[in-house]
Amino acid sequence: MRVFFIVKGPLIWLDENGESVGHFDVHDYIALCRNHHEKVGLGADAVDKLFR
Repeated sequence: MRVFFIVKGPLIWLDENGESVGHFDVHDYIALCRNHHEKVGLGADAVDKLFR
């Protein structure tokens, strides 16, 4: 299976005053992919092959 994600920007959580209290960006997606690949036995370095 191949998955192609187009990420147009980070998710940013704001508090009641509009201040940033957290974020989720492309680096978090990559970390999730690495963890999944490692868990299913493909190895985290397999994710590197997906990048140009």
